Amino acid sequence: MSEKMMKKSRVLLVALLGLVAVAALTMWGCGTDSYENPASAVTTTKTATALIEPADLKQWIDEGKVNKAGGYDRVVVLQVDGTTTNYELGHIPGAQSVALNTELSQSRTEGPMFTGLLVPDGTTMDALIQRLGIDANTTIVFTTSETESGNPWNLTRGYAVFRYWGFPKERLKVLNGGNKNWKAAGNALVFDRPAVARSAYSVTPNGTNRVRTDLRASLSDMIAAVSAASTANDFVDGRSTDVPAGPTPDLIDSSTPTKYVVFEGAIKGGRNKAHSLLHTAGKFKTAAEVRSALAIPDAATNVYTVCRAGNIASVLFFAIEGYAYYNEANAGTRKAIWYDGSWGQWGLLASSDKVGTSAVNAGGKLAVGSVWDTTALTDSLTYNVDAIPARTIVTYSSRVLSPEPSLAAGNQLESTDAAYRSPVITSTGGGAAAGGGGGC
Repeated sequence: MSEKMMKKSRVLLVALLGLVAVAALTMWGCGTDSYENPASAVTTTKTATALIEPADLKQWIDEGKVNKAGGYDRVVVLQVDGTTTNYELGHIPGAQSVALNTELSQSRTEGPMFTGLLVPDGTTMDALIQRLGIDANTTIVFTTSETESGNPWNLTRGYAVFRYWGFPKERLKVLNGGNKNWKAAGNALVFDRPAVARSAYSVTPNGTNRVRTDLRASLSDMIAAVSAASTANDFVDGRSTDVPAGPTPDLIDSSTPTKYVVFEGAIKGGRNKAHSLLHTAGKFKTAAEVRSALAIPDAATNVYTVCRAGNIASVLFFAIEGYAYYNEANAGTRKAIWYDGSWGQWGLLASSDKVGTSAVNAGGKLAVGSVWDTTALTDSLTYNVDAIPARTIVTYSSRVLSPEPSLAAGNQLESTDAAYRSPVITSTGGGAAAGGGGGC
């Protein structure tokens, strides 16, 4: 081969290698797959499971990833509390405050009635993630205050809500033990509020709806699953007993502590596994200990998590999906399904002829023979009107739809969310509608 031809070959080889490098950078830059399944070559926030330790977060803070202007490994830290004033008592550097009951919960219509404390709708979610500066490349870390460290649902409800809205678990992290464990590891809390630029991101980026209805049980889903009485369905209740020592307050009128749901009990075929078996003051036990405590039957492929108001159910949901069975759930062999309506919804659903033996303060506002009547699907059934006749059973007649919808038409909440900003509306120039925020 002549020297001229050899030089030409070398030039072509260098050019080819350059094209390969540019292509690789382009792939990484666009992040087509990196958000859903981040690789170490793209992001340094990939962890073995969704449960992280203070050392992980400390490293990300030291590396400048928290609230950074851009990049695939940017991080936001969300301090979730029932009382947001706890944020002012000290927080992790760069953390932002999120209200448990107003930003991660919402009263909505599902099945035959309007119900309290359900998953937020798309408009509420967009307002939240834009306020927090969350974009297509953000890893989200959930923590909670020292004061509320005994409330592990502050750490996990956000995880369940964001999973329902399609955020991949590779991008969601729960700080084990919250701020209390952060301090115990020798780290300081601060008092200044970070300046975080708003984002234009949406839960339906570029008009693509990602709602994971398979990870959340609607009321009609729960009725169908319990009615099936299948060994493939496991119902795990995070409350300590079938019938709680105190009655379940109505989740809309909870500010009036004399108003309660119609009856207490346990979902038929369910079993109690108190959430305290999984953690100590918000610090989760090892994956092996959690698997031993839950004792999920081998035959169960769908594990429905239940509690009083959906918050404790999110603790169980996270424990199963977020770390104890993390890889197994990824492989599709077992799925955790969060019932966020839980007993605050289930215990309201009695027809008008199912009110117990007492004639005082009768509940049961559904139509006689209603397909939504859950009393026949309940074990350890105890009517609140019988237990303490002086109790006021919440009057929710004004919330019940008339006529009642069929089971097939009772997924209004999830249908609304699935339709949110989807399909994408394009302009005359073919551009995506505003709010996508996830393009190259």
